[in-house]
Amino acid sequence: MTRIGHVASFIAVALTVLTIATWNGTTSTTVVGDPALVGTTMFKVKGCATCHYGPDSNFGIYGVPSLTEASAWAGDRRPGMSAADYLAESMRTPSVFISPAFNGGQGPMTGMPDLNLDDAEIAALVAYLLK
Repeated sequence: MTRIGHVASFIAVALTVLTIATWNGTTSTTVVGDPALVGTTMFKVKGCATCHYGPDSNFGIYGVPSLTEASAWAGDRRPGMSAADYLAESMRTPSVFISPAFNGGQGPMTGMPDLNLDDAEIAALVAYLLK
């Protein structure tokens, strides 16, 4: 794909996410279209790709869990939890369960930060990671 093709793909995916700001400063995200496709863009935009290797990224920080092939391991991480539920919990409240794959990362990292993701963003990211 050409550079123009990549830009056009990014714009098409970005247009499938509608973020609405409310009067009290909170936002609400609505995903229109394929959540896994939207999740591809969100993985980069929300900062996940800054630290984690992902299905389509080749950058990650040493000691931070890789999120590649999540469908193969995420369902085994917490007894009684599906892969989708585990990933969603890890995004919604990262400090509830520290991944055994976390080695402290580089720098003053103590764990994954809370990214204040809403339910639609989490659903899109989970769909992307489990595709």
